[in-house]
Amino acid sequence: MRIKFLSVLIFLFVISKFSFGQNQLPGTSAQAPSAGYGPQGGSGSGAMQASNVLNPNISAIGWFQAEAGHRHPGPGDANERDDAFQMKEAELAFQSIVDPWTRADFFVSVTPDNVDLEEGYLTFFRLPAALGLKIGKFKTNFGRFNRIHTPETPFADRPLAQQNYFGEEGLNGPGGSLSWLIPNPWLYMNLDAEVIAAPAGSDNPSFSRANSKDVLYVGRLSGYYDLTEAWNVAVGGNCSYGPAGENFDPVGNSSSTLHTRLYGIDVTFRWKNIRRAIYRSFLWSTEILWSNHDATSSPVDSHGMFSYIDYQFAQRWHAGVRCDYSQFPTDGSKHEEGGLAYLTFFPSEFSQFSLQGRHVQRDDGASENLGFLKSTFNIGPHGAHPF
Repeated sequence: MRIKFLSVLIFLFVISKFSFGQNQLPGTSAQAPSAGYGPQGGSGSGAMQASNVLNPNISAIGWFQAEAGHRHPGPGDANERDDAFQMKEAELAFQSIVDPWTRADFFVSVTPDNVDLEEGYLTFFRLPAALGLKIGKFKTNFGRFNRIHTPETPFADRPLAQQNYFGEEGLNGPGGSLSWLIPNPWLYMNLDAEVIAAPAGSDNPSFSRANSKDVLYVGRLSGYYDLTEAWNVAVGGNCSYGPAGENFDPVGNSSSTLHTRLYGIDVTFRWKNIRRAIYRSFLWSTEILWSNHDATSSPVDSHGMFSYIDYQFAQRWHAGVRCDYSQFPTDGSKHEEGGLAYLTFFPSEFSQFSLQGRHVQRDDGASENLGFLKSTFNIGPHGAHPF
């Protein structure tokens, strides 16, 4: 029995050396696999890496959230669930260089209610005259915040102005975007011109297509400037124009398309001392928007804004506060206001835990107080977000 047992141990040892000898830790006698691609690599691992060159980068972000308190939802978040524990979303990203001139990005949102292509677009970044072109479905470049997916924001919700004017998913749709980097010797300056299919009224409070061929126009001029080696500022201005439903004339038995004109400005200050960059940082961002919405009787003027501060006071800790104010695109006589505060811990760059509290004074006088525990975690090489 002892001889059999020793024979089995020797056999397992030989098999393990044969199977795993190429995966030893650095510093052992096994030769490291070549990092080359194709035949020049000289090893099986090189061939495997060569096969991965044509595969897209695949990543996933999970968004779990716990909620305490009672909701009094406004128009922008009327479909929000108020369960105590929610797996809010799993976002799948597929991103890859298609060829030397184009890049493809796809983002699929999986929620308890549905599966949706959140964004899917092709970017041409080597056009003449410093032009860039994007086609597909994407979030429009209206302000800074609209382009950021909710799991990747610091907040457990979206600001009131974003919800009341753009809906829970923001301003997005299929279309095209042309970008021009304006040459000048003073600062980085960019001009964007976008046209997308106009959203349905059920998806967006500000715009509502009257027929399937209606489109929405968005323009943005933005600039960036380094104030010092630690401070920089980014400024942007926006305008958009699109349909807001139909006006029927029963007397003349005719109809005409109503329109909404939406304008916005945003300012963002950042501070990151290059000598203490991983321990301290500061960001202050503000967005203000104005709306002129055609109505049956007379146009409706309204506005909204939000401003927030994010301060990193230690290597893994952030604290922040946000202030909200918003009227409604179809009723400028009512408004909501509130605020949110948070404390966030990052165990690593791949996960975060954020304890948040929100207060909202609704337009009907109801007071809403909610507490959140937001946790996000990601796997894979998720691409960088807009700066």
